[in-house]
Amino acid sequence: MAIKQKVQLSVASIALSAVGLGALPLSASAMNFVPQQQGEINVGLGCLENCLELNPVFDSIVSLTDDTSGTRSRLFVDYFGDSDTKQTYGQGTGYVEFKTKDAGTNSAGFWFRPSEVEADGSNEEKGQLEVGTYLFNFAQELEEITIDFFDTESKNTTGVLAINGEQLAAPDYVSKGKDGNIFSQTFYNVSSLELKLGYDNAKQNKTGDGVNFQMRGTVADTASVPEPATLLGLLAIAGAGLSLRKKAEQDIA
Repeated sequence: MAIKQKVQLSVASIALSAVGLGALPLSASAMNFVPQQQGEINVGLGCLENCLELNPVFDSIVSLTDDTSGTRSRLFVDYFGDSDTKQTYGQGTGYVEFKTKDAGTNSAGFWFRPSEVEADGSNEEKGQLEVGTYLFNFAQELEEITIDFFDTESKNTTGVLAINGEQLAAPDYVSKGKDGNIFSQTFYNVSSLELKLGYDNAKQNKTGDGVNFQMRGTVADTASVPEPATLLGLLAIAGAGLSLRKKAEQDIA
């Protein structure tokens, strides 16, 4: 009888613990939003080769018409470092090629890399003109997001234009810096944002300012609360265990 009583009490305790623990929120976790492999991301233009899988933090990334190029841009992930190799996507006039060492400045690691598309479908970006405007929709609200911009060398051309569907009264541009600079912006409670990268000098063909970028941030894990049916089941187990305990005590008495 004592052993049976102990087992029943243990079942009841486990059930009550499960109810209690299930209601506790999990801790938030920080992550890098850039895929750790080279390739193209489908931003509404399809892909020249196989598309990379998006980080689950994104619901979608949409290429918008850039106000300096007048066209939409593709989006790639490119790697800079000692083990970098030349990457070529597609063929013909629309192909995109990223060399091991660009004519522009390079930075280590994986970076999102815009690639402007000309009106005729050709590629203008040749290692110095990473230009594009994108809408990032997140799968759930981010507690915090930091955007790192690499090699911004023009003023009032790179930064955030809108947050959570609301256009900012004035675009939040990062500063103009020296060659190889990295500027960062951090925002809180973000479900979507519109981002402008670099600029295309329409008056002088194939000139302007190219900018690569990274994203990292914190997603708040939703509270792991049991479904109503599960919760009732756990409470029933707990209740049954407590009833058996009471009966066991009466039998002993």
